[in-house]
Amino acid sequence: MRLRLALRVRRGMGVRSGEHRVPGRTGTEGIEIGGHRSYAPGDDLRHLDWNAFGRLDQLVVRRFTAERAAAVHLLLDASASMGVPARDRKLATASALAETLGAIALATGDSVRVAPLGGAPGARLGPTLRGRGMLMRLRTLLAAVTPGGTVAVGAALAAYARTQPRPGIAIVLSDFTGEPDELVAGILALRARRYDVVLLHVVGPGELDPSREFSSGVLRDVESGETHPMRLTRALRARYAGILEEHLTALRAVAERTGAAYARIVAGTPALEAVSGELVRLGIVRRR
Repeated sequence: MRLRLALRVRRGMGVRSGEHRVPGRTGTEGIEIGGHRSYAPGDDLRHLDWNAFGRLDQLVVRRFTAERAAAVHLLLDASASMGVPARDRKLATASALAETLGAIALATGDSVRVAPLGGAPGARLGPTLRGRGMLMRLRTLLAAVTPGGTVAVGAALAAYARTQPRPGIAIVLSDFTGEPDELVAGILALRARRYDVVLLHVVGPGELDPSREFSSGVLRDVESGETHPMRLTRALRARYAGILEEHLTALRAVAERTGAAYARIVAGTPALEAVSGELVRLGIVRRR
């Protein structure tokens, strides 16, 4: 099935002038009129603007701009929390979203790079992929990402900005279990490099309603190892719901404050449904 979708890139990011087509694209897609200049001998006569000649009694040539292929960075949180609760399959959902968005980027001539944040030992930055033929390679890279260890997402984003200075689109896929304010420095570091930043918050059904997974017993933090005996009473559930709503509100506020796009996706939602529905509605993805 052909995906007639494209990532929406901030206007002005990665734009160059000229009278040419974008590599990997056909026709005039991505070409826009960027103004006029006086005709000079040797100019392509097809670019003469006869309407302007009728108004100005002067030969002028249309100038064009072409959108440079964007560099799409898929920053995938692979910390241990992405693997629990196991049946929520948060990492699997995030990987499927990354694959779908990566496939859209490859199909529209953009380059794609997979960057695990945290994860099992050996997780590393993937190579730059270009062209539709790289979809299987993209799948292989994403399938190799397994949850493990801890990661401070904000610090990881700041470090990525330092090592990858070329502007592009940074799509961060995470459960964002840390303090929202800790993301600010990392997002701003990417924005300072002229990245577009998209935060895709993958939240598990078991996080939205912990009674699906637990009623009483001992909870263990999979990243710190700390344990907490707990009984999930009605009062505790109500308190948890309030804390969760505060957390979600704070994440949205951080996104607004830093100029990042934000979307919340419930784990288990089919990737194409989320991309063609919620992400199109929010303007992160556009229909072609």
